[in-house]
Amino acid sequence: MLQAGVEKKYCMLEEEIMKDVVRRIRKAGKITSAADWQLQRYMILGHSTEDVEAIVREAVGGSQEETSRLYAEVIRQEYVRSKDMYEKVNAYFMPYEQNYELQQLTNALIQQSNDELFNITKSMGFMVDMGHGRKVFTPLSEIYNGYLDNAVTMLASGAFDYNTLIRKVVKEMTASGLRTVDYATGHSNRVDVAARRALLTGMGQLTGQISLMNGQALGTDKYEVDWHPGARPEHAEWQGRVWTYQQLIDICGLGSGPGLLGWNCRHTYYPFIEGISARNYSDEWLEEMDRKEAQKVAFRGKEYNTYEATQKQRRMETAMRAQREKVQLLKEGGADKDEVMLARCKYQAQLDEYKAFSKKMNLPEQRERIYYDLRGRVAPYDKSVMGSFPKAMIENAGRDIKQYERYKAVLGNEVGSLANFGYIKYNDPKKFEYFKGLKHYLEKYPTSDKRYYDAAEKLKELGIKKGIVLPPVQKQAFILPEGKKDPYHIMNRMLERNITDDDVRAYMKNAKAMFSQWGGQRQLFVSDAGMCLITKQDEGWIYKTVWSKYDFDEESEKIMEVLKNAGL
Repeated sequence: MLQAGVEKKYCMLEEEIMKDVVRRIRKAGKITSAADWQLQRYMILGHSTEDVEAIVREAVGGSQEETSRLYAEVIRQEYVRSKDMYEKVNAYFMPYEQNYELQQLTNALIQQSNDELFNITKSMGFMVDMGHGRKVFTPLSEIYNGYLDNAVTMLASGAFDYNTLIRKVVKEMTASGLRTVDYATGHSNRVDVAARRALLTGMGQLTGQISLMNGQALGTDKYEVDWHPGARPEHAEWQGRVWTYQQLIDICGLGSGPGLLGWNCRHTYYPFIEGISARNYSDEWLEEMDRKEAQKVAFRGKEYNTYEATQKQRRMETAMRAQREKVQLLKEGGADKDEVMLARCKYQAQLDEYKAFSKKMNLPEQRERIYYDLRGRVAPYDKSVMGSFPKAMIENAGRDIKQYERYKAVLGNEVGSLANFGYIKYNDPKKFEYFKGLKHYLEKYPTSDKRYYDAAEKLKELGIKKGIVLPPVQKQAFILPEGKKDPYHIMNRMLERNITDDDVRAYMKNAKAMFSQWGGQRQLFVSDAGMCLITKQDEGWIYKTVWSKYDFDEESEKIMEVLKNAGL
């Protein structure tokens, strides 16, 4: 079983190296430095110079003449690591018994996994807690760990770089439908985060296995832990120092999730021979680094030490990957082009902020962490397009897009484009207040329209308050005494103004607008020929008063003019 597992992993590795070398040679028309390095790693897997020549010949379509030309050219290059590989014409290769590097890799893979070389990275993804401390892998774990196992084998071989493999494994996972990785704890991660952590941790643990084997071969029980900037505080306490193997476990937490070679740990350790080895980091140097990294630097009103700054970087990178995904989903969902552009502009603003923060904190940018999603270019090709969106809108894109959609649903084309809406919101408060009022009006009176709201706003400017302006709705009203202080008011007005019953009803029937008063209990109908006011009584709607156009006062004339200008 073990032999089959090793053979399966190495066959996969050899095939991937061959494909990548052929791709590189065909693209460049020569044996590149990277291809030369991969061919060296290919030979370490037990292949001969004859096998190497077969790969090169395949890349040039089987031409021996072209193969010889590439060999002659590559031998002249300074980057060639072993000219013998191109000069030997026999089937030279290094036997496994003499191939110490391959032995180390094989033994490390075995120590790090089970007899089938499954779950080399020790990932707990897609594991379910069955209770009583029993955890089992779900069927999805076989797919997930299969991708990770292949990737860490390729990484450990040295034939492929870390970021290339991150992109490769994320692409494979998402193509197979995986978007998130679930754990028995109930925690869940996006595949890019989970894959990166698993590969980083798995490779660190493999390196640890090799270091331990080297230490045992050298007869030493001491190991020096390496140092890197921005280490988490609990790791900073022991990094850069020399420990016995037992101290690596007891003090550095080797073998535990939060300790040395645990989750996301970037440290490793190397054999240290007392009296022969020299420390890479003195106690004085480590103390000086601790002092420098504890110093805080201000950015946008907040202060960060080195560790806090690196954590801020990671959060910014995660936010940018999420924004890149959002842009893609908007495109696939057929979103409005302005909305897509705003999402792209927000991403560009995030990139600019990331650059400024990294420079201020004196930290290298790690954009490869952003780009391994393989989504290509997302930021606008021309930064000038960001000028169509206010800065505040780019910063609050998610909230503003939702607000725009709500306004658009009620006001339609009145709000214009997304960029226009943003400009008005952040640069024209008077117009935005108008939008807010119109939206509220139309939500409350959906059968009305902008003309009636505009008429009401104009009347307010003129100091005329006659109620809410609405489209006229015909009512069955009666010319009857009201039974109050002046029960015959309507009849008296009709007599003194020479208005007939038919005239009264015509004013309502031909009304251009209706003013709703007293919470809808009174309504004033306005027509070119005259106006009438009705009130709601127990017996129904009763005409309260009436006047014809010949009785219009200055205020009535202004009302008619406003309604006309509003298109009513």
